[in-house]
Amino acid sequence: MTVIAPRRLEPRDLEACAALFAQVFSAEPWSEPWGVDGALARLAHFHESPGFMGMLTLNDLGEAMGFVLGNLEPYLECHLFYLREMCVASHRQGQGIGSALYRALEQELATRDVRAVYLATGREIPAAEFYQGLGFRCSESMAFYAKGLKG
Repeated sequence: MTVIAPRRLEPRDLEACAALFAQVFSAEPWSEPWGVDGALARLAHFHESPGFMGMLTLNDLGEAMGFVLGNLEPYLECHLFYLREMCVASHRQGQGIGSALYRALEQELATRDVRAVYLATGREIPAAEFYQGLGFRCSESMAFYAKGLKG
């Protein structure tokens, strides 16, 4: 099965991305109980947010093999990009799809005066090593804080 070069993610792609998201993030190492409806709500939220941008790659059968998405944010005289979600089909990970998606995203961002991309991910999962391979570094000056709420 051939993987087609990444293209911009369109609203019509959200359902296929949600199905892929639910499948991938319900499995190890995340093991989160995602269903397609919940995944669609999350991805649609990002899509409807200002500054949305995403890239998608399909196989030759038209099935989603991976996507990356997030939002542009104004910052001083430029923009930053908050990479919110990146997902590659489990059986296709390690084949260069994620790297190709990210490179396509960077090319799009370069046309929009984006000076930096930032993201949050777990330190002990394979994604951390993947992002480091793309040139991301764990910030020494910034910290990610979280606080759980009862509910």
